[in-house]
Amino acid sequence: MFTIQHAKIHFNQENTPVSDKFDDVYFSNQDGLAETHYVFLEGNQLWERWVNYQEAHFVIAETGFGTGLNFFAVTTLFREFRQKHPDSPLKRLYFISFEKYPLPLDALQQAHLAYPQFSRLAQHLQQHWLNPIQGCYRFHFDETTLDLWFGDVAENLPQLGDYMNSKIDAWFLDGFAPSKNPDMWNEQLYQQMFRFTKPQGTFATFTAASAVRKGLENAGFNIKKRKGFGKKRECLSGQKTHEKLTALSTPWFHSQPANLKEQDIAIIGGGIASLCTAISLVKRGAKITIYCEDEQTALNASGNKQGAFYPQLSDDNERNIRFYIHAFAYGHQFLQWAIQQQIEFEHEFCGVALCAYNEKTESKLNKIADLNLPSDLYQSLNQSELSEKVGLPLPFGGGFIPQGAWLAPRQLVQHAFAFLEKQGVQIKTSQKVTALSQTENGWQITTAENETFCHEVVVLANGHKLTEFEQTQKLPLYPVRGQVSQIPTSENLLKLKTVLCYDGYLTPVDQAKASHCIGASHVRDNATREFSLTEQQENQQKIQQNIPEEWTKEVDTSGNLARIGVRCSVRDLTPMMGAIPHFSTQQTQYQNLFNLRRRKQPIEQAENYPNLYLIGALGSRGLTSAPFLGETLASLIYGEPLPMSEDLIHNLMPNRSWVRRWLKGAEVK
Repeated sequence: MFTIQHAKIHFNQENTPVSDKFDDVYFSNQDGLAETHYVFLEGNQLWERWVNYQEAHFVIAETGFGTGLNFFAVTTLFREFRQKHPDSPLKRLYFISFEKYPLPLDALQQAHLAYPQFSRLAQHLQQHWLNPIQGCYRFHFDETTLDLWFGDVAENLPQLGDYMNSKIDAWFLDGFAPSKNPDMWNEQLYQQMFRFTKPQGTFATFTAASAVRKGLENAGFNIKKRKGFGKKRECLSGQKTHEKLTALSTPWFHSQPANLKEQDIAIIGGGIASLCTAISLVKRGAKITIYCEDEQTALNASGNKQGAFYPQLSDDNERNIRFYIHAFAYGHQFLQWAIQQQIEFEHEFCGVALCAYNEKTESKLNKIADLNLPSDLYQSLNQSELSEKVGLPLPFGGGFIPQGAWLAPRQLVQHAFAFLEKQGVQIKTSQKVTALSQTENGWQITTAENETFCHEVVVLANGHKLTEFEQTQKLPLYPVRGQVSQIPTSENLLKLKTVLCYDGYLTPVDQAKASHCIGASHVRDNATREFSLTEQQENQQKIQQNIPEEWTKEVDTSGNLARIGVRCSVRDLTPMMGAIPHFSTQQTQYQNLFNLRRRKQPIEQAENYPNLYLIGALGSRGLTSAPFLGETLASLIYGEPLPMSEDLIHNLMPNRSWVRRWLKGAEVK
């Protein structure tokens, strides 16, 4: 489920990479780049189509990423197109590629030496290349976005899901030759390709094998033979000239993009969720207005002085583990982007230590170890190893997340919002939104001062206050109060090298070498923000009880410095993201869902509020999950490919708890 095998390769006399498993070259010995241009770029008539294209984004899908040569070539061509046609409606390119056996980094670097013209693109890819788990990883190359799906294409391709039906413009049918890799070239692949291809969409491939031709014809494509590249006699290209309607497999989770004419989007909320959504939307050209009820941004749950950045690797929900690992990878890119933009915030990529402080936690960490995650993601360490990583003695071993970090959330959010303001984002502070009402062109926002503002699209990202609107009041969200204590440093605490997690957390010293953060309390269904002496003392007691070492006696919360934030949570501890469901209509649609499915009767597509979305229930992992969720929501609003598998998307849907009950035949009140 998680593990990915790297490719084993060697380089031949022409310095072309050759797969040991498939005994086949990654690209032509003659001229791999010329082959790519001829077979895939010309075979799909990309330039001619782009010139006449009337939409904002174009989607290419590929089987077999290999060295990334096809991706580099098409990205370069698209940049040339954008320079020559700056006024074209077509602004963005999406490249979705499937790879079962990714190259290790050293092999990738060697293969890229053959094409120095792509060195900048190659360096960017190498910088973010990782030891992945199964699923989709998104990488940004300015106007081109790369979605790399690691794992078997037979498992991953269907995970594009109902959402991607008829959305792919062109296919590069690559991978090793059918004679060498017959498992990939099969009927299932061709049928899924046809399902996801737009009407008049195309494919191109280097092979002309009769089994491939017949399979693609049977799936519904109109096939043409072309002269082959180099020594090859023929190759194939084709088009989807007629539509076969595909029934939705999960109509209750189907998401609709926004109806965007002016790209005028309001985001309600001033924390990390609002920020990350705004950044992803601005990159797509949206005009953003932020409504924040406090006098400044980042004054609630995103306002702590130090926060931990690491994935939630709980042992009880496999989907959640996958979600957080992918979110963590994307979050890394986001932080690197913020650093490159010179957005100032204190941070340290110091790693995060997970302590096996009792039997239950030890059992949990053992289960995580059994997942065999890549070692740069998770390491199981004994007592002396973990103590060495932490810089202080511990009475137990545990887990270590080498790429984990701490950062200053308030600084990040406030400085990144200031960066967005310079790009034209409007930030309205001290504006409490009290009501939303639908208009002909979108939504009207009413504030506590009884002012009204109109916007095409509204995104709710206001944390534990998400349910204060008529449209959201049925969502099963609740507030969780959290008090984080700020403590002075000491001789021993200065030695702490990593974030330390037990039944709470302790951060290394801040950049001023003055203080640490320790926390946080967890009080469900409590939205108060007053200081609690009890919670302050509990923060100190937790570490001293769970880590009975001499140095923990130096933890001193008696100065009563603390920050209280209220998080938004939900029972299944999974964030929510997507279109806001229309509760009463869905109740009518699906109250008999169990029987409709049993009788195989037609099932309607879920009714959501048009142009109204939310991102919330981030709990205590907002720093890790918000960038990924914000990017996914922006993609959904714009009708672009989504950077995660369908099962993860379904797991984030705001109506999921209702649907689970309807599917069982239970009532939802």
